[in-house]
Amino acid sequence: MTTPPHAGSPRRVGVIVPSGFPGLPTYTVPEGFPELRPGQRVLAPFGQRMITAVVAQVSPPVAPDEVRERPLLALLDEAAVLPEPVLEAVLSAATYYFAPPGELLRAAVPARLLAEGELAYRLTGTEVPASEREGDAGLLLASFAAKAAVRFQDLAGIPGLRRPALLLRDLERKGFIAVEESGKRAERAATEAFLDVDPKAVLPESLDRRPAVKALIEKLRQEPSLVPLKTARRLGATPERVELLASLGLVRVVTKNLGADLKVHAGTGAPSRAVELTAAQIEAVRSVTGALSRQAETTLLLDGITGSGKTEVYLAALQACRQMGKTAIFLVPEIALAPALVRRILARLGTRVSLLHSGLSDRERAGEWSRTRDGEADVVVGPRSAVFAPLSRLGLIVIDEAHDAAYKQAESPRYDARDVARSRARREGAVLLLGSATPSMEQERQAREKRIPRLSLPERPGIRRTASVEVIDLKAEPFRPGDHGRILFARRTLELLSQTFERGEQAILLLNRRGFAPTLLCRSCGQDFRCVNCSVARTLHKRWQRLLCHYCGNAMDRPSTCPACQSESLMPVGFGTERLAERFEEAFPGVPYAVLDRDAAARRGGAARVLLDFESGRARALLGTQMVAKGHDFPNATALAVLDADALLSFPDFRAAERTFQLLTQAAGRVGRGDKPGIVTIQTARPEHPAIRAAVQQDHRLFSDAELEFRKTFSYPPYSFLLLCLWSGESLPGTSEAAAAGRRALDAAFDRKSLRILGPAPAPLERLKGKYRFQILLKAFNRDVLREAGSVLRRLPDPPLLDIDPQNLL
Repeated sequence: MTTPPHAGSPRRVGVIVPSGFPGLPTYTVPEGFPELRPGQRVLAPFGQRMITAVVAQVSPPVAPDEVRERPLLALLDEAAVLPEPVLEAVLSAATYYFAPPGELLRAAVPARLLAEGELAYRLTGTEVPASEREGDAGLLLASFAAKAAVRFQDLAGIPGLRRPALLLRDLERKGFIAVEESGKRAERAATEAFLDVDPKAVLPESLDRRPAVKALIEKLRQEPSLVPLKTARRLGATPERVELLASLGLVRVVTKNLGADLKVHAGTGAPSRAVELTAAQIEAVRSVTGALSRQAETTLLLDGITGSGKTEVYLAALQACRQMGKTAIFLVPEIALAPALVRRILARLGTRVSLLHSGLSDRERAGEWSRTRDGEADVVVGPRSAVFAPLSRLGLIVIDEAHDAAYKQAESPRYDARDVARSRARREGAVLLLGSATPSMEQERQAREKRIPRLSLPERPGIRRTASVEVIDLKAEPFRPGDHGRILFARRTLELLSQTFERGEQAILLLNRRGFAPTLLCRSCGQDFRCVNCSVARTLHKRWQRLLCHYCGNAMDRPSTCPACQSESLMPVGFGTERLAERFEEAFPGVPYAVLDRDAAARRGGAARVLLDFESGRARALLGTQMVAKGHDFPNATALAVLDADALLSFPDFRAAERTFQLLTQAAGRVGRGDKPGIVTIQTARPEHPAIRAAVQQDHRLFSDAELEFRKTFSYPPYSFLLLCLWSGESLPGTSEAAAAGRRALDAAFDRKSLRILGPAPAPLERLKGKYRFQILLKAFNRDVLREAGSVLRRLPDPPLLDIDPQNLL
């Protein structure tokens, strides 16, 4: 509840500023401004910048006496740009995730709509006493003499002037100067004008006397119903003729937001195959549509094995939602890896679909966002940030691969799109549909306890069956000289791949490490070319002849001799996707292949091109990291080789086994999806591990039974809640002491029954991007306790970064 303003006091608003400011700064509303509403954009002075802010509160709590509120500069929109449900989602996520509201705003709104510029200052005309014209203040005021307005950077460059920012604020507070806007304003989305032609309107007889105009309308009727005005101009539509046709009711001039070319971003490829729904799919669709018709918040878990047709259920649900006059959000872990899915959605739902993701240009993203807000799209497709899509009448949120950790942002703001989606569904009475072949342990426990209904798809449609799986124990394999005991291709793997290519079929090879080799090692002195900023070795990228840190980007040229001992015995150790490609060419000369990893995906459209090459058959093999396991559908792919199944198991994270099982099961589901059987080989040195055994049987229940028991025994989620508290600093002793101070504050505020405190201890990655890192992990059975603990830590002189519900403990 906001406090009403005092009688006669100026109007005030609280705004979200697109920065790391921790709260909602307040401003006064100048005379002449209309009534402001939450969601409108305003120009506001912020420090020495002019920023685009969004109104969040009208009549916020009164500011302390020592805070002088500055006036807004301009109102940018007549109507709210940010719909109320999205504004509420931004504010609630900022509170829950201990994040500045402005960082969530930047995740939700395209940068083009939140541009900033410089401030300029002008004299107000108030007489300045002689005492104020002395010293630095006088030097600063003298610069206004010949100019109507002066920019801050001009004032900051005055020789001998000290602390210009403080002087300006003081003179502004005393009323001698005022700020005004200068420089770049936030832009609106680009628009394009169209002629909406009525093909059935009767042409009046008066047009017989205007043959050129009559010929024009006949030409326009041969075009699509919406004709771009620039196209109409080429057909002879002068402004005078357009005005005449509009007055006769034959055309309307309409303006539409200029978004992305959906066909370009979806790519081209074979049309999706028409399928007949199975009984299980029909029952799942019936459950979703029933929930939609009740118009109440509902969460459903669509638990279907790989290849069981979950996408067909999604598409049917989206169609039903639209038929009810509602809108929908469709979230995917990574949009760059889903061009075929986007094509299927466009084919089924038409052009009233919007894409929202970081791969779009600033203009495209602003256009797609504005199309959505203005009601020109019914369905929004995108990764986690699309959960903030400005849709009205929201009826359905679909989260594909809902187990995927990519839905939790790794950098600030550390929000989880699944939780934000749940919050939006609750507020807007929408249905949340979580789909996965390997539900997370949190989702599995909720389904087992009947807190969310489980919709099961236990079989693949038709005659298709899940792939058979073979485990290859690497301990029994001979190793290649020079590979230091590591094995890339087991004999059985090579045999199965050869047979696959001889049959004219395709294969997928998974190695979850990019680059050529994880380490370049000096055999003489042990130098491993560790990153100067991080406590990890740089990865060798042979293509660029560079050693690159995958955490901070620090790079160096590959040396010819060791800088420590001048030895020439420098040896790449281990395997990455580049080295895999090199060995693949040796083993299968002449077999065309494509590589899909972060390096390929970083190039604009790179991932889509790689996937299209494999989908079309131009590439017979797809080599890559875990990106190759992300929900693809390749009917001719019949063999998959997991070359290092143990990679994730060694991570110091309680979710390591779950991530391994999910990756192996999802990867195995990429093959045998057509009318040919599939086979998977899993190379491992730990064939007895429960995650490996369950993945071989592709038995999620078997894995979940053991994993939930482990989690319950040691009080890990889903049987507790976590808060990761991370201190980082340039000094090792200083960072260690800051973490120790955090521990002391927690010990003083909580007993061990309500809050379990683990640490402080060095983080698994002790040094990252030039800073030392210490962490405390908090466990509680109540989220409110974690929120109280976070509040205690935020009040410290050296507060930590807080990550609630962390998905990564590194």
